[in-house]
Amino acid sequence: MQEQALLTQAELAFIRQLHQPTNSEPPRQTGMPVDLGKQLSELLSQCAANEQLSLHAHIANQHLTFNLHLSQDERNAPCLQLGAPQIIDEGEINRAWRSPLPEPLPLYKPNTQPSDLWIHQLSANGALIEHRAQRKAPKCFHLVLPVDEHAPIAVSGIFVRETADGLLAYQLNTLDPQGDEQLRHYIYQQHLLREQQPQARHG
Repeated sequence: MQEQALLTQAELAFIRQLHQPTNSEPPRQTGMPVDLGKQLSELLSQCAANEQLSLHAHIANQHLTFNLHLSQDERNAPCLQLGAPQIIDEGEINRAWRSPLPEPLPLYKPNTQPSDLWIHQLSANGALIEHRAQRKAPKCFHLVLPVDEHAPIAVSGIFVRETADGLLAYQLNTLDPQGDEQLRHYIYQQHLLREQQPQARHG
């Protein structure tokens, strides 16, 4: 029996709307103003100061975790900030959701030259990569991942295994917290696009 979603379709649509890009600026946290009483505002402020707040949503077999931060807007009104979520596919083994990319995406060398490694599928901690060279694929790498119009992300990779279709699975790590948030934001945008195009999920 399929697990019932904890969020309604309207609530899920609202969360998606918060993360729709509105311009070409780098991704940033989205504000969600809330009307808080004084006691609740103080409680959330104390929690946010001492613990990491998060919003959890179970949609079918996926678990989305949004980090929350309490701040104030220009009118000093309490405002909850939602970060880009972690997306986990739930099953016998839980793993980060992997986004099939519309077109293979090359990793670049620090000198801005494309490498021989092209990403076909991408998750927050891994990638399926095509090696376009005659020489042996590297066991590890430090390269740059370009994501749309935003600043490229410095990543490192460690070889894990070769798949049946000849792609190489690498464990992927960003080299700074800003890059980690940016990568999760990019993957979430791919997730939204895939949800909006049902044919892509079955293609």
